Amino acid sequence: MEATREPRPFLYLKAKSLPIVDADLDAASVAQLQASMQDEISQIVRSVVDFTIARDNEKTRRTQPIPMSVLNRRRRAARSWLLAIAEGRIDAVTLHTVSTQWLPLLCGTGPDLALLADPAVDLIEFVRGAATACIFDEVAANLLPHARALHVLETTLSAHLAAAQQMARRSEPATVSHG
Repeated sequence: MEATREPRPFLYLKAKSLPIVDADLDAASVAQLQASMQDEISQIVRSVVDFTIARDNEKTRRTQPIPMSVLNRRRRAARSWLLAIAEGRIDAVTLHTVSTQWLPLLCGTGPDLALLADPAVDLIEFVRGAATACIFDEVAANLLPHARALHVLETTLSAHLAAAQQMARRSEPATVSHG
């Protein structure tokens, strides 16, 4: 009897409940994630910025180039965010910065944080894929340290996603019912 593969849907990250009190991010796993990503940060920054520009161009059907000042701001935001991810930072200050500065700038939502939720999911999944590729980029006899680094990555990204979604919900205009 031949085994058949059944297609399964891609599993997107689920946002963590904030504040995160039970995150078990051990130092060795964080160090493994940092070591995996550190040589590729510059390349991932370029990829993230290119991804965000492509998304903007698709959304607005823009034909003119993005101004250099916007590119530089996005590069700085992407670098800062990726370094925070590599360090497994999920403290309150980082989550606030992620949800009010880095992701809104990268997603192109500007000051309207209510629009942040959907583009943030796409961007976080893009970074998840790039960072996962960094973690599992070589053959190893024991993949347990790699799996722990992946746990740190996914915990960090799910906290960042939760912060973005929470900020988007807070920024939505209140609906008034006339009943």
